[in-house]
Amino acid sequence: MFMVKGILSSQTALRTRFVRIKATDIPQVSSVLLIGTLFFTTSFLCAQETFEPPATPSYVSATKTNISMQVDGLLDEPDWERAASISAFVQKDPVQGDSISMPTEVKILFDQDYLYVGAFCHTKNGRKDIRVQNFQRDFSYFQNDLFGIAIDGFMDKRNCLVFQTNPYGAQREILVMDDQIFNREWSGLWKVRTQITDAGWTAEMAIPWKTLRYPDNCKQMGIILNRNIRLNNEYASYPAVPRAFTVYRMPYEAILTGIEPPPPTVNIQVNPYALVNFSTEKKDGVSLNEKTEIKPGGEVKWVMSPSSVLDLTFNTDFAQADVDRQVVNLTRFSVLFPERRQFFLEGNEIYYMAAWDNLQPFFSRRIGLDDSGNPVPIQTGARFTSRSPKQSVGALMIRQSGQDEKPASNFAVARYSRNLSGQNRLGGMATFRYDEADPVSGKSTANTTLTVDGFFRPTQQINAFWMLSGSKTTGAIEDEGLSGALWAYYSNNWIYLGHVQSFITDEYNPRVGFVDATNYLVTSPAVRFKLRPPWLPKFIRQYSPGLTTYFFHYLDDLTFREGFIDYQPFSLELQDGSEFSYSFRTTQQSLRESFFPVGIEIAQGDYNYLSHRVSYTSDFSKKIAFGANYRFGQYFDGQLNTLSSSLRLAPTPHIALTADYEWNEIRGLGFENTSLTTHLIGAELRLALNPRLQWVNFYQYNTVAKRATLNSRFVWEYKPLSYIYLVYNDNQGDAIDPETNRTNRIQTQQGIFKLTFLRQF
Repeated sequence: MFMVKGILSSQTALRTRFVRIKATDIPQVSSVLLIGTLFFTTSFLCAQETFEPPATPSYVSATKTNISMQVDGLLDEPDWERAASISAFVQKDPVQGDSISMPTEVKILFDQDYLYVGAFCHTKNGRKDIRVQNFQRDFSYFQNDLFGIAIDGFMDKRNCLVFQTNPYGAQREILVMDDQIFNREWSGLWKVRTQITDAGWTAEMAIPWKTLRYPDNCKQMGIILNRNIRLNNEYASYPAVPRAFTVYRMPYEAILTGIEPPPPTVNIQVNPYALVNFSTEKKDGVSLNEKTEIKPGGEVKWVMSPSSVLDLTFNTDFAQADVDRQVVNLTRFSVLFPERRQFFLEGNEIYYMAAWDNLQPFFSRRIGLDDSGNPVPIQTGARFTSRSPKQSVGALMIRQSGQDEKPASNFAVARYSRNLSGQNRLGGMATFRYDEADPVSGKSTANTTLTVDGFFRPTQQINAFWMLSGSKTTGAIEDEGLSGALWAYYSNNWIYLGHVQSFITDEYNPRVGFVDATNYLVTSPAVRFKLRPPWLPKFIRQYSPGLTTYFFHYLDDLTFREGFIDYQPFSLELQDGSEFSYSFRTTQQSLRESFFPVGIEIAQGDYNYLSHRVSYTSDFSKKIAFGANYRFGQYFDGQLNTLSSSLRLAPTPHIALTADYEWNEIRGLGFENTSLTTHLIGAELRLALNPRLQWVNFYQYNTVAKRATLNSRFVWEYKPLSYIYLVYNDNQGDAIDPETNRTNRIQTQQGIFKLTFLRQF
């Protein structure tokens, strides 16, 4: 799976007989196109300044309250009246520095237990001006009205906790490092309620001091407030942040004064669970086995100090986690599926290597899941996380049970990162996996992977991530290899100019990590313009031509493996947030051995081809939204047409229906001149009474694997971070019986009841 930093997503390569570009010509062609794009566009630049952080930051004051606060979104307690008001919000986009189009007033209170944030977000036409699609937790940032606060408790200007809500009170929280590494799946303990009126909407947040991280004797914190007015596709903040950056770029923070956080005390969260699991497996409609499992377990979180947290888990279970989405993979690279399990998500940003997405020495999905994504029981585990202005420390230990013929495994990860002057850092990581003796071979396997990495930001516009990693495996498997990556880029309000360089040797094998492939060297320069010249029609916000190049070579002899130039001469972002683009791609593939996409054999050899892509996405903040991506051209020695589309109907935030469809038409491909059509169909129905009571249903069918999956989850958050889950899973697919060589229809059904309870001491 190709990953392009902030430019273009990967697309399946296509081929045409009239294109003949040699591998050695690709860099020259790329340079010509890049120079041409620079020459053409620089004549029309109209960009606002990407300004530096202020030498003297803004200061805002919090007010102490001694009354009992009722978090109901009404903001009717008398102390809200006497608190200082923050209203100097300015636009970040579309017109950087202009006043916000709909006034926003924010006040901050505190007592010995909570930091309270109250916001009144004015609108011109009441509820009619509000855009919200559903009550999903961690909802889409760019599709919703939103108010939020980013809090830098240590005032190190690099880490922050983010708390955001929409007009209906859905919660969104993020852990952010250096404005570049995001943990969007983190769930913190806090409360918010909202009210919608004829004049706008209010939000009232209560964030426990125990959820925040700050030093002893803390008197100040860094904050950035932000509001999205989706009707106008407008993004505003206090204080001002350049359009080129996110609102989590903490060097631009204001200073919150007047606070009196309590001194650190014992802070322990106990989160036990009880689970009942009914499951059955059928082959060709005949039941093979049925079983009922009653399982207790839980987690304990001990906040040892304002900067250090220890998490313990026992009999860990992730029955409530969202299921993986199926994909039709037509590339020569493995697909990276995201982590969705809560225990592994918190603090995961510490271990993430941003230099090359497809090179991760630690990837938590290697724990508790087999290669097919099926769960493997976890007996016990511990995780330690510590952050301070000087350093970040992480450690993880997990014991995984044996299953069937697979032995039990033990995992350990250690991470250290040292903050240097400015916003630079240098770090290292070690992972270890020990698989106990295999019952068949009688041999055990041990794997160690060591990594060093760094991040440098000499200016706000220049960023560089790098890493170097080595792995060694002994026992039943013997291998030893190296890998490394560098991602450096320059970004301001009108241009992104970046370069990725990475290599992975053939025997690099991080058995607690992920690599998309081995034995390659990749070189990838890219440029994207963000142009807003005065001659653009008013309904167009931005014209964004760009060029992305990827050149892969086999690392063992540096011969050409594959590469492409993706040139996007036409890309428009409209004022309402909809987008339209056209791009074309020249590709060369060099196969050392046969390649088998969707089971079709393509002979070894060299292939040159051309593809085209047309893409349109409507305004997804509206009640009816649609997006489509059509790719057409040739593919190796055949033809490939691909249509990916998505339709969403959300007449009210209580009801949201999304339908996704991907169609691939392959003609005249491979040894046997094969033609094949694939369909991948998905639908999600989300019903919600409020943000705390939801029923989510997802169905998907893949004609390639002849696999159908249904996941139905009823979720009730009856108190903050305490849940009742009712889950039904149905998984059907074809499997070949190795004894009879027959294809059988296998169906697995599962019904789950799970109760979790969070108690804080």
